[in-house]
Amino acid sequence: MAKYISPQEFINITKGKAYDVDHAYGVQCVDGIAEFCVLVYGEHNFTCGNGWAYGLWTCYGTNGVERYFNQHPFSEAKEGDWVIWNKGSKDAPTSHVAMYSKKIDNTHIEAYGQNQNGKKYFNFANVNTNGILGVLRPKIYESGIQYRAYVQDEGWTKWISSGIAGTTGKNKVIRAVEFKSDKEITANAHINNIGWKDYGKVNDGKQVGESSHQLECLQLKGDFKYRVHISYFGWTNWTTA
Repeated sequence: MAKYISPQEFINITKGKAYDVDHAYGVQCVDGIAEFCVLVYGEHNFTCGNGWAYGLWTCYGTNGVERYFNQHPFSEAKEGDWVIWNKGSKDAPTSHVAMYSKKIDNTHIEAYGQNQNGKKYFNFANVNTNGILGVLRPKIYESGIQYRAYVQDEGWTKWISSGIAGTTGKNKVIRAVEFKSDKEITANAHINNIGWKDYGKVNDGKQVGESSHQLECLQLKGDFKYRVHISYFGWTNWTTA
């Protein structure tokens, strides 16, 4: 099962470090996207297909990359996508792959990757968009939301992407919840003996609630639906967040 890691979490883990995942030709840009798969999926069962970074795109469907990523046009690029530059690109004559960070101007983006800016280790670089073939979007960023709950006497549940966050038949209250998604989620919560608290954006794993107090009411906003189970009342209706 994939482990959800946000783009910022990936940066926090890898920044300033160099990885030679395939143990071929030393630290290369393709080892960066391979390390992402190792952290998320525990494996990286794919190759470039032709020995170069641009093969991640041109050999898609035969090199194993489709197991972990979907292809999207560069016009749809967003944080966390992996940008593929073709061979002969202005700033990447032998091709390149790096994680999309943000747009700088009409001809440059900020990219996070290895073997760029004259540095082997992970770093940020402003790279010309000339020669970009497209972006590979991690499937964990296509599948919606992951969440977990802090349950009385039991602690945190496992991260899940569907089903119940909490326990059934144990009479255990939920004291906090956490969410991870590439889409924005905001939250307000009513906490026992504290009252309402505005948590703002929480889709990066920010805790909603206090582990020492019961979570009594939860108000969420985002592109999804949810419902809650209330003691002595049962399940509420599904609501659009």
